Amino acid sequence: MVNPWKTYVKLSAVLMGSHDLTKGSLAFLNYPVQLMFKSTKVLLVMVMGAFIPGLRRKYPAHEYVSAILLVLGLILFTLADAQTSPSFSVIGVIMVIGALVMDSFLGNLQEVIFNMNPETTQMEMLFCSTVVGLPLLIPPMVLTGEVFEAWNSCSENPLPTNGLPST
Repeated sequence: MVNPWKTYVKLSAVLMGSHDLTKGSLAFLNYPVQLMFKSTKVLLVMVMGAFIPGLRRKYPAHEYVSAILLVLGLILFTLADAQTSPSFSVIGVIMVIGALVMDSFLGNLQEVIFNMNPETTQMEMLFCSTVVGLPLLIPPMVLTGEVFEAWNSCSENPLPTNGLPST
């Protein structure tokens, strides 16, 4: 392994936080609104990339203008949806914005890791961030009961031993 475990602990915390906020926001927002928010990640990635040490990216002005226009379109869509949708909530908006911030940090952090240690493989990045993130996922799954639902579902629907679907 090329990178120290503490690198993957940070990466996993951001990855799992983003995942949890994204999925949790669906309890307060409808899917189209969440999808519109997530599609504006490009602006936050650009901004974060400009300030993260090790990247300090610079983009042409027309790319920032395009990203800002995308966000303005999102704001108009969200305001219209807030008037018509019963499943719209400010809490959901805050959760999905938090997920966007974490997503933008995540992509840039991964790029910094690859730049600092070019011998880092995609397999190492994926495996280590997932293995380290597993303990971060289990407590919420136990608290919400999802782990028990998953266990019961797997028990009721075992994998076939001959490779063919069971009837």
